[in-house]
Amino acid sequence: MRKKVMTAIALLPISTLSILATPFFVGNDQNLTSSNFLNPSAEAVKLRDGKTYFVQLPFLLDAETTVNRIYARSATYYFTIALPQNMGEPLQKLEFYQTEGFDAVDFLSNETITYLQLSSGERIAISSKSKTEILPSQDRDKVTITFDPPIPANSQLNSKLIVGLRPVRNPRYDGVYLFGVTAFPQGDRPNSHFLGYGRLSFYDSRY
Repeated sequence: MRKKVMTAIALLPISTLSILATPFFVGNDQNLTSSNFLNPSAEAVKLRDGKTYFVQLPFLLDAETTVNRIYARSATYYFTIALPQNMGEPLQKLEFYQTEGFDAVDFLSNETITYLQLSSGERIAISSKSKTEILPSQDRDKVTITFDPPIPANSQLNSKLIVGLRPVRNPRYDGVYLFGVTAFPQGDRPNSHFLGYGRLSFYDSRY
């Protein structure tokens, strides 16, 4: 399998960080044992209307694909999300959805990759469940990843959240493809926050 890696910078660039690592595969019916680091302990940030909010927002650092040839199989789209030391509310859920590109990309919901990468290089597996549904208005997939347990709001560790999505195939047509990322805090009425766009480019190897 070819491992040609293309780095794509999100529209909210902070820095270019290396995230290539041995992945942890977490399917819908799989559970991974996580460290005590994943035990939520933060107080809820909840207003009178019952909505929960982040105090400090996580933010999208970058996105990349392991294979950038059009219509290729076995690619993984990695998204790197920086976690602030005090989010104010645990991170419960992420949504990924395609907003630009000449072809709709379909995803495999049972092969999602999720883990935390610490500044020391240590990787902590995260138990998560993913669901793929088609957005009726756009006829494109939306991938929802729910963390169980949620990622804690407070952390003294400098960590990044790595999410890998597995497409059925890369798109059939070359060009730039954008994928929006939205985060949801824990709670019955979470106030969602848009984190930015992951930008991936695909090429026709015949030219």
